[in-house]
Amino acid sequence: MSGKGKLVGWSVVLAMWTGMSFGLQYMSYNEKDNSEVINTAEDMIEWINHDVKSGYVDSTKADSYIDNLEEIIKEIK
Repeated sequence: MSGKGKLVGWSVVLAMWTGMSFGLQYMSYNEKDNSEVINTAEDMIEWINHDVKSGYVDSTKADSYIDNLEEIIKEIK
């Protein structure tokens, strides 16, 4: 293989490696965001339950809110 062919070959390898690196970083970043969304939704469910017990929120509305939050959690996981 000539010097020019090796240069092209290594350029392709380098481009693929760089692309995969950015892809993995993006995936890692998105997973981190998802876990934060899940944690927040779970906290909100806990707060809603506390508000129902305290009498601040009607249990019918609370059930609707909790169902929506649980659906969000299910879709994200």
